Amino acid sequence: MTTDIAPALADIAPALVDVTPALVDVAPALVDIAPALADIAPALADIAPALVDIAPALADIAPALTDVAPALVDIAPVIADTANVVPFYKIPDS
Repeated sequence: MTTDIAPALADIAPALVDVTPALVDVAPALVDIAPALADIAPALADIAPALVDIAPALADIAPALTDVAPALVDIAPVIADTANVVPFYKIPDS
């Protein structure tokens, strides 16, 4: 059985060497978020079929999202500031 996967492991070994430093860097954060991930696992399991359904659409719009990402980063502070603005009208209490 081990000999069956040996060629695949040989193929990915260089990539594993490349990502190992990054994995070491993120390991403490992964330990910190593990309880939260355990809490949301049931919800993720519930939405997994929907994510599979929308994956092709997400792949289609990914290039556009990449194009607009810098603009979204630029306007995020403006949106945050706007969220704190008191509206100029008040709906009367009934």
